[in-house]
Amino acid sequence: MTDQPSPERPAAPEGQQPSGTVDPQSDVGSPALARALAAGDRAAVGEALRDDAVVVPILDRGDGTPQVQAFPAPEGAARPHQLCLFSSTQTLGEFLGDAPDRAFSLRRRESLAPFVTRHGDALEQVVIDAAGPSPMTFGAAEFLALLDPQAPADDPTGLFDETGAGISGEALHALGTVDEPGGFRGIGIEMNLPDHWAIIELDEPEQRERQIREIVKQQTAKLGDRSAPLRRDLREKMIEVADKAEAAGGKAMAYLLLPGQEATLALNVTLYWHDLGPEAGSASHLQRIQDRLGANPGPDDALTRTETLSGPFLRHIRLTHGSEEVGGQDVPLLLIDYWAEAPGKQSVARLAFSTPHVGIRDEMLRLTDKVLFSTEWILGRPSENMPADAPPEPGPDEPGPESPAPAAPSRADV
Repeated sequence: MTDQPSPERPAAPEGQQPSGTVDPQSDVGSPALARALAAGDRAAVGEALRDDAVVVPILDRGDGTPQVQAFPAPEGAARPHQLCLFSSTQTLGEFLGDAPDRAFSLRRRESLAPFVTRHGDALEQVVIDAAGPSPMTFGAAEFLALLDPQAPADDPTGLFDETGAGISGEALHALGTVDEPGGFRGIGIEMNLPDHWAIIELDEPEQRERQIREIVKQQTAKLGDRSAPLRRDLREKMIEVADKAEAAGGKAMAYLLLPGQEATLALNVTLYWHDLGPEAGSASHLQRIQDRLGANPGPDDALTRTETLSGPFLRHIRLTHGSEEVGGQDVPLLLIDYWAEAPGKQSVARLAFSTPHVGIRDEMLRLTDKVLFSTEWILGRPSENMPADAPPEPGPDEPGPESPAPAAPSRADV
């Protein structure tokens, strides 16, 4: 899922609580939060934030969905924004003064925690009742710890925002048509990876080889001319791996090129796409995959399912060892697969991660979870060129040829 901050304000749609405009004749909010602030009791403030709704100033971003209004951080701050929350509409009104934008929404921690998690790098601080008699300031990490969000059993990532943060009005409309004849459905998925990921386009052979050469050159730059045999061997191995991934339905691979504190972090991901056609019977394609994966779990396997606004996904974690072909049989590997059901339930995407860093499993999971939540569905209507009686394609274990690409793409985040 993507929820990127704008140059001036982080964006997130409204939660399940009501919204309105500041009315000086009435006052809504959390009396418990106001009392805790007045007492200067940070623990009580945390309890109030966990139990009550808080007043959040919002703006209309033009597509009918509200946007959290962030404010400039104090001069000299390391980060550009601060998030201002309020115990009541009265304290919000005092803070806004004569500002023309006076809309607000009431939000609970289930909406606030994912928002601050996504935008923590841009937030210098979180301030409650900035213009009130008893303001209180927290760092972003401290504020998240105060909320102490417990991930539900079906959402081990802890990142899902049930308020639909990041889904545009256009995508929401498209998602609303997936059950209609001729409506939108998922036709692809886009990985929005940061610059420190090197991407290999598997379905573009010439480009694929150029990208592999560039990755090998970059990763062996410090070895000098004597590394030529190593470069050749690495290229050949990467090309072999890419060929196998492409033959199995892979669309793209990516390698993390971010150096760690003591050694380069090794993490790669392959994106697979499976067009499966309309569902047959009462079980969805994803449910059949879930049943298959859960039939014979290994001792270290973990299989969980999360429901999101744009469809469910599975996270499958398991431990294995490297390939004997390259002498890696003694190298432990952590494999993390995400199976996501595309809107329209006719396709399934799989993000398959692999890393030898078994000892930092939790850190790697946080990284792979964020990669998943930055992906976007590409939505389109069925192609007019596709026959109505076209047979469904083989399942994930038997990849087949790609379907004609529907037109009119839209986007919605996973």
